[in-house]
Amino acid sequence: MYLEEKTTDRDGNIMTRPSEIGIPAKAVIQLLAQSGTSQRRAEQDNEGFEIETAYRMRLPRSFPHVLGAQSRIQWRGEYWAVIGDVHRYSGSARTAHMDYTIRRT
Repeated sequence: MYLEEKTTDRDGNIMTRPSEIGIPAKAVIQLLAQSGTSQRRAEQDNEGFEIETAYRMRLPRSFPHVLGAQSRIQWRGEYWAVIGDVHRYSGSARTAHMDYTIRRT
């Protein structure tokens, strides 16, 4: 897992990017159900070359970081991008967790 980090370009602008050094983390990753529209679009794409398969990733409650949009995940030898913002479920201490949607880059 490569967390998002801030960097400054040569013009002095602050930008974000995935860090160059990854950290190991355990997660539960499950296939995310797709709507009919995204499923049809996936079928109309160049078959076998482009996919829109999305997964849900849940990190343990003890994970101390919140992933940003520029974070990158390495899973099964491939890189995955975090799509959208974190989904926070703030129920009781036993059920509170954060979910992320990831898609292969």
